[in-house]
Amino acid sequence: MRVLRAPVSRPGTSATGRPERPDPCADPPTVTIDPTRVMPAVPGVPGDDPVAATVPRLRSVTPAGGGAVGEGRGPAAASALGALGGLAGWLLAARTVAPDRLGAAVAVVAVVAVAACVARPDRGAALVPRLPAAGRRAGRVVVRGLAAAVALGAGVGAVLAVLVPGPAATLGALLPGPSWLGVLLVAAAAAAWAAGAVFDGVVVALDRPWWATAHGAVLVAGRIALILAVGVLLGGGAAGGVDRGWAGWMAAAWLAPVLLWMLPGSAAVAVLARRHGRRVETAAPPRVLGPTAVARLGATLLHQVVPLLVVLGLGPGPGMVFFVAWQVVTAVDLTAVWMLGRAGGTSRRRLLVTLGPALALVAAGAAALLGVFGPDYAAAADVLRVLLLGAAFRLVIVHELGALEAAGRAWSPARLHLSTSVPTLLVVGLSVAAVAATGLSGLPSGTAGTVLLPVAAAYTLVQVACCVAVLVLFPTRSRIRPEEQL
Repeated sequence: MRVLRAPVSRPGTSATGRPERPDPCADPPTVTIDPTRVMPAVPGVPGDDPVAATVPRLRSVTPAGGGAVGEGRGPAAASALGALGGLAGWLLAARTVAPDRLGAAVAVVAVVAVAACVARPDRGAALVPRLPAAGRRAGRVVVRGLAAAVALGAGVGAVLAVLVPGPAATLGALLPGPSWLGVLLVAAAAAAWAAGAVFDGVVVALDRPWWATAHGAVLVAGRIALILAVGVLLGGGAAGGVDRGWAGWMAAAWLAPVLLWMLPGSAAVAVLARRHGRRVETAAPPRVLGPTAVARLGATLLHQVVPLLVVLGLGPGPGMVFFVAWQVVTAVDLTAVWMLGRAGGTSRRRLLVTLGPALALVAAGAAALLGVFGPDYAAAADVLRVLLLGAAFRLVIVHELGALEAAGRAWSPARLHLSTSVPTLLVVGLSVAAVAATGLSGLPSGTAGTVLLPVAAAYTLVQVACCVAVLVLFPTRSRIRPEEQL
């Protein structure tokens, strides 16, 4: 009797005995070729040298594709150029115009910056991951983003111009006519500022980061040229007293390059996005960066609203002196963020050891540093020293923000931003109101040192309290898994 046997399956063969054909979909390639890298030269092969083996650079369709975007050199250069250019512009303006006149211009710029950030806190940053996945819809995404930023910026700017006294009147003094022209100018400047942020986000998303650097360079050059022109045409502003005309022209010199850039810059990124959409297939877009929006809003409120409160509560003269000292505090924050954003980041101890001696050195030379802006500013050396003490405690908060973002927590950095920025604004606002209630508001800028010390002390006390809260509360929370922090 014959016993039937099942066919023996050998490795690599099917039940019929024929070789199995590999399924290409079952084992996709796991090696991704990066065209931005350099192929290694093969030793011992004639004519094979590292220069000849270089692969031509191809533009990546995602920001993480390497090159300038992946390393972040372009956006970092644009940020540094904007900060240094802004400091140079205010230095030139301070040497040209008296603080009592320049403080009103600071209030205008602060209102415009806050309105633009409230209108689009994450609109530029959200386009960085969204545009590469938009495919053929990239052009429409950019146009809609620009339209939304302009509309919201104009609306929020108009509302703030009506609610906040002073900025609309300062710009309205430039044009003869009804008072609502000042509101219209503030709204237009806020819309252009918001559109500029969208421009930077688009060019970074489409792997043109140096366009953002060029954008910052054009704004800085235009502002410095216009400030020089205003100083020459109006003949200097050494006299005291609040002059709406001087303040309006200085504010216009600061905001005019932003307005002039809006139309050509918007048209350029719209064309760039359309060309990008023809080459890339459509993919599912990622989520909007809501936590990033909240974090940006908290940082902008801290950096812009604090000097605005001082200008509105204590007058343009003390407000301008405080604004110059506040720029040093803002520079410390930006430097700490830059150090944390480098490859590998940095530890809390290293951050404090690196920036601590620098803060002590700046505090020792505070009078000489502020004296560069003018003799009225040098009188506030003690104010700068107290603010630097608060900035030293804030380094702990900034490091915790960077650690939470690096750990992948979504809403934890946003909550920490708001929980430190909002109390700071409340305490500083209450201190400004208390000083103004004693009749010390509206004093000349030469007496600003005594008037501003309570405000600086209030800021430092809040930073000490926030630092203690971070050191006590967040070490316990850091052991929680990232998904539990969402």
